[in-house]
Amino acid sequence: MRTIDLAPLPLSDLESHLDEVAVRRLRDGIDAARGLLEGRTIWTVTPSAAAGSGPAEIVAPLVGYARGLGVNARWLTLDAPAEFLTISSRLHAAMHGDRGDGGRLADKQRDIYEHVLASNADNVVDEVRENDVVILHDPPTAGLAKAFTRAGAVVIWRCHVGAAQTGEEGQRAWAFLDRYLEDVDLVVASRPEYLPPYIEEARCSILTPSINPDSPKNRVLDLDDSWSVARLSGFFDGQAPFDAVPFIREDGRPDAFRGLQDDDADAGFGSPVPQGARIVTQVQRWDRLKGGLELVEAFASQIDTLPADAHLVLVGPRPDPSREAAAARVLGEIVSRAGTLPHAAAQRIHVLAVPTTDREVNATIINAIQRISAVVTQRSLVEAFGLTVAEAMWKKAPVVASAVGGIQDQIEDGVSGMLVDPLDAPAWAEAVRDLLLFTERAKEMGDVAHEAVRRRFLPDRHLLEVLDAIGRASE
Repeated sequence: MRTIDLAPLPLSDLESHLDEVAVRRLRDGIDAARGLLEGRTIWTVTPSAAAGSGPAEIVAPLVGYARGLGVNARWLTLDAPAEFLTISSRLHAAMHGDRGDGGRLADKQRDIYEHVLASNADNVVDEVRENDVVILHDPPTAGLAKAFTRAGAVVIWRCHVGAAQTGEEGQRAWAFLDRYLEDVDLVVASRPEYLPPYIEEARCSILTPSINPDSPKNRVLDLDDSWSVARLSGFFDGQAPFDAVPFIREDGRPDAFRGLQDDDADAGFGSPVPQGARIVTQVQRWDRLKGGLELVEAFASQIDTLPADAHLVLVGPRPDPSREAAAARVLGEIVSRAGTLPHAAAQRIHVLAVPTTDREVNATIINAIQRISAVVTQRSLVEAFGLTVAEAMWKKAPVVASAVGGIQDQIEDGVSGMLVDPLDAPAWAEAVRDLLLFTERAKEMGDVAHEAVRRRFLPDRHLLEVLDAIGRASE
């Protein structure tokens, strides 16, 4: 495993976003939990720390604030070969009711899964002490539970994925994971319907994710800074207001964005977004279930109903074809389809594959693009939660999103955003058009959305619920 170094975060940073009631509740909860945490190391294990990884983005601030409180918190990620990543992708797809690449989850795949995780556990298990807490995230880490349990740790498995109806594919994934979850003290999911069907209620808990308001992806960027980042990246036409935009890295070091390297500035598809365009943006991983291909089709089929200056921007991390073959294939399908559209539609579609060599630069570019967007959309076919929705809402963007999964927990339809059927292209276009035409309504919706995230989806609530989960698992 690899250790991810994070600077301690002062709780005052988080408290600056909260009202007095929330601050008092947070401090009281932390004071009450000090005895629970005393003398224990809190180990967090995620499959990766890559740009666009939801678990990694959720974990980073929680570990940082824990360290800021004097807790011995450590974050580890797996070292895994491509064949393990393929198995992980199959589990991810199956737990959303999707066949993915159609590959097997049989004895051969189990052998690879267990061998890779045993190798990872060997690197760290001797450092784990009796009564430490280990929080494992998502299916790729479930097989570590036995090793950490034998070391005397309290083990929590936090599953971020899932869907309401997963059918035979979901059963296949849960059957694969069954034996590993026997060694877990507590299973945590984002919604009740995402819990394993065979785990008794006493060993289950529900905990919704949160976003970090001070991360490079979410920190405040004014419009001049945002346009500077967008234009310096090469993805948008026009002169940048500033030659550099400063930001603080997660380890506390100051830095500045001055643009991408020449070999990093490939936009994926389409010329740079022209000046004067109003952009409708979807931020996504290149996963078929995110609905990127269907979004391109919807935009093209409804283009005559949208304002003439509306441009569609799909933006996500640039995949490494040698390790992320499925993501590269989905990106290729989207680019290929956009390239076959009539010129009138194709010239208004832009697919941006943002380099991931620097995770915080990647996040800064995403931040800037969301802030200059007229509308942010998340037209997923299936979505366990959808962090990109909360991130856009935090930036006061008007959001049009699919009425699926955890997106429904974030948006109050017609109040803090617009919910639409993911298969209804005319309804999606109508919602986008209305927000583009009625800008005052869009602004009011963005303001309400920001407040909803402040109250429900920041790390204060999340920290307290994690402490509660640790307490339950330790009983």
